[in-house]
Amino acid sequence: MHQITLGHLVQHVSPDWLLLLTDNERTKDIVLRNGVENVKEEDVMEIMEAVISEHASETLYH
Repeated sequence: MHQITLGHLVQHVSPDWLLLLTDNERTKDIVLRNGVENVKEEDVMEIMEAVISEHASETLYH
């Protein structure tokens, strides 16, 4: 098991996507079973989607 922030994971796999995350989302801790070297872009995409969805439910709109 390996723990890393989402920001560091995205920076390692697809740095261009980092702009899609808020500061709060970038600091979210992610636990990886097989380490960073086995993570693909598709995996990062799914993780980002889950984190963004989780934080979006906390957002209040007027």
